[in-house]
Amino acid sequence: MESNPNIVFFKKPKLKQPIMVCGINGWVDGGQAATGSVEYLTKKLGATRFAEMPAARFHLYQVPGQLSLRPYIKIEDGLLKEHRSPQNQFFYWVSPHDGCDLILFLGTEPNMNWEEYTNGILGIANRFGVTRIYLLGGVLDKTPHTKEPAVSCSSSSPELKEEMQKYGVQFTTYEGPGRYGTSLLYSCQETGMDMVTFTARTTYYPEFNIVISHNPKAIRALIKRLDHLLKTNLDIADLNGDVGEFENKLNLMTGQRAEFQAYVEQLEKEYADVKYEEPMELSPGEAVEMAEEFLKQNKGE
Repeated sequence: MESNPNIVFFKKPKLKQPIMVCGINGWVDGGQAATGSVEYLTKKLGATRFAEMPAARFHLYQVPGQLSLRPYIKIEDGLLKEHRSPQNQFFYWVSPHDGCDLILFLGTEPNMNWEEYTNGILGIANRFGVTRIYLLGGVLDKTPHTKEPAVSCSSSSPELKEEMQKYGVQFTTYEGPGRYGTSLLYSCQETGMDMVTFTARTTYYPEFNIVISHNPKAIRALIKRLDHLLKTNLDIADLNGDVGEFENKLNLMTGQRAEFQAYVEQLEKEYADVKYEEPMELSPGEAVEMAEEFLKQNKGE
């Protein structure tokens, strides 16, 4: 396969028809739902970095009003301790069981050369035989912190959309300026690569100027769905603990301000609860047997 000048390899692993999961910082990463989820998977699975796309070709550091685009630095007592440019890194994980091998992409939304950026991602996907891409996201929303966040979904094909119905998602309806991820979805649709986007609604209280920079509840909503789809069988007790701390902190804030508490209670009344239950993996025959048994047991009703 043709080499891509925008990809730097550190190693070239052998993978069995992997699935790719992408978390891209920038627009539609509210609460770090996208990047936080991929970082969680990377650490939880012990994934190994194997390639990257250098920042210079895709990122502008100086855009008026956008300090977040500049490199991150840390100086202590006059000594430079850290200098970190925007990252576009690929990690891999080999499943020890019957699950999927994974490629995890942790990136930064490009300011320029979107087509080349897409070619880099799809070049990795094609080189290693990726069978499907999941792109994650998070949008700021007046979802009360006491409720489970909704997850919206878009797909590259009707067949994928039908498959995603059982994962407790709302299908996206939107018209307007697009994020980079939608351009990636378009490229996948054009080339026949299966791709699904999952976007969590992340808590935002604009009337009280409260933006949650890291929302573990939104991350958990995405991880739960991915865990089943990827068959990773994750123990997310640590993530549940983070969610508990997140809720307790905001509950403490609401308890200290009657106006804030009334605001959250009103949002709770207006919010439609999202129930996510892990889908049951049944063959058609097993599904028919379960239905027949259910009808027998409830015949009188």
